[in-house]
Amino acid sequence: MKTIFFFSILFYAIALPALGELTPQDLDKIRLIVKEEIKAEITELKQEIKEDIANSEKNMREYINLKVDSVNTKVGSKVDSVNTKVDSVEEQITFLSYLVYALIALIVGAIAIPQLIMTWRSRREHSLERRVERLTEEIEALKRQQIIKP
Repeated sequence: MKTIFFFSILFYAIALPALGELTPQDLDKIRLIVKEEIKAEITELKQEIKEDIANSEKNMREYINLKVDSVNTKVGSKVDSVNTKVDSVEEQITFLSYLVYALIALIVGAIAIPQLIMTWRSRREHSLERRVERLTEEIEALKRQQIIKP
């Protein structure tokens, strides 16, 4: 019986706190503990979110910088290609300009040289005509003198 009595008291002592009710102070303490835990978790989550955002921004900046560098490289190569083509076209235009100048000079020479030759010949012929006229006048003068003084 002693054992039964001992176990009854022991079980009653163990079960006694289970029968107790929560007081408003106990509920306030529980609320306070829960609020503190929630605040701690929220603070941790905010910190994690800030770190994630900072990492995301860093990754985005790196990605954007890589893309910008890639675009700059492509644009630079295209600009170099265009510059090369422009230089080539400029050289061709310069060559064609010189060729046109040479053709103009050739055309002017082809027209001017015969004109100069013709002018030189006409002057020579004109001087010969003058000589012929002078000689003709002298011959006529001599003929007159001979007619007058036979």
